[in-house]
Amino acid sequence: MKILLIIPPFYRLLGGRNNWVNLGPAYIASLLAKHGHEVKVYNTDQVDEGKDLNLREVFEGNRIYTSIMADNNHPLWKEILDTVKAYKPDIIGMSINFTMIAKAACKIAEIIKQWNPKVKIVAGGPHVTVAPQDILKDENIDLIVRNEGEYTMLELAAGKDVRTIQGLSYKDNKGNLVHNKERPLIKNLDELPFPKLELQLKKIPNHENNFGVMATSRGCPFKCIFCASPSIWKNKVRYRSVQNVIDELKWRYNEYGIKKYYFSDDNFNLDKKRTIQLCREIVNNKLDIEWICEAQTKGFTKEVLEAMKAAGCKRVKLGIESGNDRILKLMKKGTTKKEIREAVKLIKEVDIDLTAYILIGMLTETKAEMMETYDFVKELDPEYISLSVASPQYGTELFEMMQKMNINFTKDDWLEHFHQSYSTVLNNEINEDIIKKFLQLDERKGFSRTI
Repeated sequence: MKILLIIPPFYRLLGGRNNWVNLGPAYIASLLAKHGHEVKVYNTDQVDEGKDLNLREVFEGNRIYTSIMADNNHPLWKEILDTVKAYKPDIIGMSINFTMIAKAACKIAEIIKQWNPKVKIVAGGPHVTVAPQDILKDENIDLIVRNEGEYTMLELAAGKDVRTIQGLSYKDNKGNLVHNKERPLIKNLDELPFPKLELQLKKIPNHENNFGVMATSRGCPFKCIFCASPSIWKNKVRYRSVQNVIDELKWRYNEYGIKKYYFSDDNFNLDKKRTIQLCREIVNNKLDIEWICEAQTKGFTKEVLEAMKAAGCKRVKLGIESGNDRILKLMKKGTTKKEIREAVKLIKEVDIDLTAYILIGMLTETKAEMMETYDFVKELDPEYISLSVASPQYGTELFEMMQKMNINFTKDDWLEHFHQSYSTVLNNEINEDIIKKFLQLDERKGFSRTI
């Protein structure tokens, strides 16, 4: 089979770009290629020129997004169709990682089907996993891959009867939606082949800085109400072996010269013993790398942080979210303001930079509680701030709370809604002024890349 895996645009719809490699389609492509299929990953957000957006630009990008989505003759859609035509795929897989790009994915599917009604269009990703029926109702989407897509796509590409493929959803001959049995999560992540740079359809400019995304685990055990992870991963975490991670780091360096990494695990430091072991192996193998990671408050001790620092960690991205204990409890963060303060103190003592994830506008959150968070962030003084406004995404407990409070959004609202949006908020206390006030905290030191 000739397969094209498409990552629909998001940052380009906001006036920017994103040249980072998307791990999900990259893993699927490597497995398909290993089994003899011709496959490429097409990141529509990737452009040679342009810029990486800062947070203010993301918040203010709605006007650009709206104009591009409404313009069927926009050059972006023609570029995507021309690329698909040139490749001539038998199967197209589209990764819908979050709700906002669902509309863009459906538009791409419509354009492609107008060109070639026979090409099979498959959608997958987190949004599709928690709301398969919504996307499958689109007449241009043929199949849905729920949860992990590697082996489901492999069986589909091999021509297996769709009725027997676990993790697949589709429409039968009468138009009824059919959801096959769930596919068990992959037990041994080490069996997956490493993502390959040459499977990217477009040559990645400056790949030494843009091909460093890696995950050493999958899943998250926590139950934050604003996150869909509990619905997707069922609060389970699976780890790659330390040796497998080291092997990939060596391979990426020897094959592509990669020395800068972003460990995208939900919680890189969750298992303290494993974190220390991995960091020590990086040092023992003399891997001269630098990296950033996602982290969680309870995973830090002085020993863990010193091991991370010695192994090349330059920055941790910590889900602080709020400076108010009531809101932290409402979010089910499983931490307190005191614990956050202690963790940040340790990070600063070891001299590792900090990105603070902040989330304001929760249901019932008062302006005074938001300003307590503002003062807390000023006190912590992180190098970077990543601000979000509470958004009840599909598959989250916050979505269920919103429904119980009779707060309703239309389907169009959902498909245009994301965590950096002025247009759709849950809390009447949120306005442009308070968002700009938080953004000014980051502007003191210069905006960071949104990733």
